[in-house]
Amino acid sequence: MTPSRRPVPNRALLLATLLATAGAGAQDYPTRHVTILVGFTAGGAADLVARNVSTELGKLLGQQVVVENRPGAGGTIAAETVARAAANGYTLLCGGMGPNATAHTLYPKLKYDSAKDFAPVSLLAENPNVLVVHPSIPARNVAEFLAAARRTGVPLMYASAGNGSAQHVAAELLRSMAKLRVSHVPYKGIPEGLGDVISGQLDFMFPSIFNAVPLAKSGKVRALAVTTRSRSPIVPDLPTIDESGVPGYEQVVWHALLAPAGTPPAVVARLNEAVRKALAAPDIARRLAGIGATPAWNTPEDLGRYVRAEIDKWGRIIRESGAKLD
Repeated sequence: MTPSRRPVPNRALLLATLLATAGAGAQDYPTRHVTILVGFTAGGAADLVARNVSTELGKLLGQQVVVENRPGAGGTIAAETVARAAANGYTLLCGGMGPNATAHTLYPKLKYDSAKDFAPVSLLAENPNVLVVHPSIPARNVAEFLAAARRTGVPLMYASAGNGSAQHVAAELLRSMAKLRVSHVPYKGIPEGLGDVISGQLDFMFPSIFNAVPLAKSGKVRALAVTTRSRSPIVPDLPTIDESGVPGYEQVVWHALLAPAGTPPAVVARLNEAVRKALAAPDIARRLAGIGATPAWNTPEDLGRYVRAEIDKWGRIIRESGAKLD
């Protein structure tokens, strides 16, 4: 007796059916509220960027976009939570340079890989740090600052918000590129470090533009340059370090929207387009400028390349500096 043959499934048809089903689900997305996790406390730069953008995203997506703070371990707790979340577009991360770049060198037991465990959506905003010096430093620009640093017989001392912080790596990048002798004094935050620069106990720092501009206007510090490759529209008269004698210098404090790896491409595309429109809203640039940031949309592919480049760049600088976590 000849055994009956079961029909062989048409794999192409099966794949097409699955893709169609996924596409239909993506077209309906979102059907409920979306949560954006922020790895830092309320009121900080990442939190304020997320909250400003989420308001516009909610209007465009037709569902509430909720910002939830999960502070701790330099933002890595929130990042790990999102990396392990369901890949359906309902749990997202407001990521950035700390949890998604420098953390890969600073935390030897990090439980996620930013290049593999997230689906990049888009940049949200970026802002520069600002090289500020105590007014006693005989420098009105970066070239004079570098000359003064090389003339002194002892390393200039700089403050940061802690080992591996944006202020720390900005200074170490300058040290590496300009071949400077400097000494690092880490603090628990930007205000504490700035206090000792203002008092003259330390020579310089790279605070955020939000912290730097008011102090520079009051004469408590002297602002020399911004760390981004292009000038900031917030202080357009302040040159960049790149144009001031250190070609190629660039350090950006960035904020980006990331989803768990495996999130359907159609959902990522829907979110990316919503971010693009949100950042073009009439008052979003004004609101972000209030915290020292500017809108910064890009494609998922570009963001993926950018994150990988940032991991490599800051990993090298941190290893060179010998930095350890406080």
